[in-house]
Amino acid sequence: MSTESVMPKRDLKRVSQQDIAREANVSRVTVSLVLAGKDQTSEETRKRVLEVAKRLKYRPNLLVQGMQSGRTGVVGMLMPPSPYFHAMIAQGVHDELVRNDFVPIQLFTQSSPEGKAAELTQIHRLVDRRVDGVIIFPADASVPDVHYREIWERGIPLVTIDRETTTHADHVGTDEDLGGQMVAEHLLGLGHRRFAHVTYPARPGSVLRRREAFLKAIKRAGAECSVYEGNHKDFIRLAAEFLTQSTRPTAIFCATDVIAMKLYTSCAQLGLKIPDDISIVGYADFPFSEDMVPPLTTIKQDPYAIGTAAATTLLDRLLDRIADTAPKKLHIKPQAIIRQSTGPAR
Repeated sequence: MSTESVMPKRDLKRVSQQDIAREANVSRVTVSLVLAGKDQTSEETRKRVLEVAKRLKYRPNLLVQGMQSGRTGVVGMLMPPSPYFHAMIAQGVHDELVRNDFVPIQLFTQSSPEGKAAELTQIHRLVDRRVDGVIIFPADASVPDVHYREIWERGIPLVTIDRETTTHADHVGTDEDLGGQMVAEHLLGLGHRRFAHVTYPARPGSVLRRREAFLKAIKRAGAECSVYEGNHKDFIRLAAEFLTQSTRPTAIFCATDVIAMKLYTSCAQLGLKIPDDISIVGYADFPFSEDMVPPLTTIKQDPYAIGTAAATTLLDRLLDRIADTAPKKLHIKPQAIIRQSTGPAR
């Protein structure tokens, strides 16, 4: 038996409002008003138009509506690809936009200074598609306003997320100052006075802010802290160097949970027990953190809440729900998650 005899033929013709008008025996203007919910016709006519539209499987052409209204109902989103943190932000943005009948378009960016050129190309792609607003996880916190000129000049609302820039964009992220302070207070409360902070090479942004807050609290308490910078391939080697010193730290604050995982490997290789010999704190509370051995003490961020708040902020601008033109800055409070990787100083 041939496929053609089994499968029904599909009519790929796009149904127009004129088709509905012809079937319902009314004018196209009447159809347009009925479908827009603005009709002043009789109940009988309204029902007939809606029944014909349903039978013909009519779908509105949002591109045409966008040209008519000046609004496409589409929001552009630039985000680095990742299996958790950025993905949860993107989900929060998506859910909040869809709840308000907006549709996100997500493009990927590279989260690094080298990614700035690629980011500008992606911005052009979104602007060319006439998005109503843009939500960006910036490639680098130091980008000037000129980097977003394509957005500003068109009056398109812009919200940066997590990485606060030097621009006048609205911003939603974590209260990094509080997060760094919480780590310091927890470890100082356990009697630690000699610290190491393992982090990425310093550049403006959220990681640097949590670092500065931590160091400020440590210094205020009269304790000492050495900072070790590197990339993922460097952390195990760096840790091996300072953990074998006679005056090694008794506690380590890692800028992310991923770095903490590297430090666990170094401690295991050196025969150091966590937290008996050394306490370790991470940052972010990735799903794997509670499955580490021992479970990792960390600072919990809320990427989903960051995403929903970013979408809400953008919609507030887009729908004129914010009268103040000054940049809106929202820093979501993190939470200290105390597990078994921290203990009293020896």
